Amino acid sequence: MAMNTLTRVVLVALSAIGGLAGTGTTVAAQQNALDEYVRLGLRLNPAIRQQGLAVRQSEAVVREARGNFLPTATLNARYTDVSGQVVNLGELINPAFAALNGLLGSPSFPTDIDLRLPLRQETAVRVTQPIFRSEIAAGYRAASAARDAQEATFGAAERALASEIRLAYVNHAKAVKLAELRRATREVLVEQARVMARLVDAGRATPDARSRASAELAEAEQRSAEAEQLALASGQAFNLLLGRELDAPVDLVDPGTLGLDALPSLDETLRSGLGRREELRALEAGGRAALAQQAIASAGYLPNLAVAVDYGIQSNDYRFTQETDFALVSVVASWNLFNGGRDRARVEQARLDAARITLRGDEVRRGVELQIRTAWQAAAVARQAIETAEVQREAAERTWQLVRRRAEEGLASALELSEARAGRTAAQINALFTTYDFYLRRVELDRAAALYPRTSP
Repeated sequence: MAMNTLTRVVLVALSAIGGLAGTGTTVAAQQNALDEYVRLGLRLNPAIRQQGLAVRQSEAVVREARGNFLPTATLNARYTDVSGQVVNLGELINPAFAALNGLLGSPSFPTDIDLRLPLRQETAVRVTQPIFRSEIAAGYRAASAARDAQEATFGAAERALASEIRLAYVNHAKAVKLAELRRATREVLVEQARVMARLVDAGRATPDARSRASAELAEAEQRSAEAEQLALASGQAFNLLLGRELDAPVDLVDPGTLGLDALPSLDETLRSGLGRREELRALEAGGRAALAQQAIASAGYLPNLAVAVDYGIQSNDYRFTQETDFALVSVVASWNLFNGGRDRARVEQARLDAARITLRGDEVRRGVELQIRTAWQAAAVARQAIETAEVQREAAERTWQLVRRRAEEGLASALELSEARAGRTAAQINALFTTYDFYLRRVELDRAAALYPRTSP
């Protein structure tokens, strides 16, 4: 029997006992109900929001690293109060100009020049452009890789939370169906107690049959109350995970619209998980970051080259004239020839870190493959259990119907009726549990194999 057919048979049987939770939504709305809950949880969850802020922070670090390629412009201003014994070029120039004036016979040159150094003020704008500095490009690659790793970590957290939300939803739906089944069983026992009382009054059954029916009814009422409490608690746990009010209603839809009936092949799940799991992407980005750090450390062996342009004014007072302005163009080169072996040590550290991340990546990849295989095998076993449970449920249902008719005719004892009813209830519960247990295993497989699409808030 096909999986979809089996599942629908189980659900139809449960509906006949207690009915499915009714909703007034359309099929399209049903198909999107759980996805909407997932989106709501991703949008409101505090831990996910913190991860989102970390991603934005890493993007800002990338922008900072990109800015190192661009020129920088700075405004520098200085004012100095000159006094005491300082260098005064005027003391050298004034006598020479006085001699020239004597030779020329006219005061053509000033003889009162005051050129005490440094001049009182200097204001200039400096523009610096790096020409060759290898650690800039390596730093940008390291920042980009760190951002990619943070985004992958964010995606893994989102996928994990989405899985927790879906698991909580399925567990709540399972608890609600169990409560419905318990209520239906209680109603059956109410009818059974009425029938037993009628048979006892008619002399067709012994008084102990009435006592047994009353005891079973009391037990069913207790079981029903426990199931109702479990459904309430699971709904509150689901709302807590979403960050909603604990008593907010949870819309339950036909499980067939959740996309959990089919079981993909093992090869498909392996391809998906090994190609899409964010943990593997994070490690790959971490490896690229380690290589970039190694390049940064190796940059200490290379020279640095930059161009600087200065333009400003300098004088003893603030005057913006052609006599006070100046312009400088400088080519600045530096090369660290020896620093006690620190560059070599940094390169070795970065190389070992990259090797460590590579080994870690192999380990995590094998771990992910094991998770996928284990989750797929668990889902496959749970899927096979549905067929067995359905066969048992159908057999228990036929037995119950037969014994009930015989009991109404006085041909079956109260003990036979009780055993048939207990077997029917146990088979119904087993069918319910096997169906929803398969859904739970499918959700876990979706997470392990990254089958459920990541939904950003």
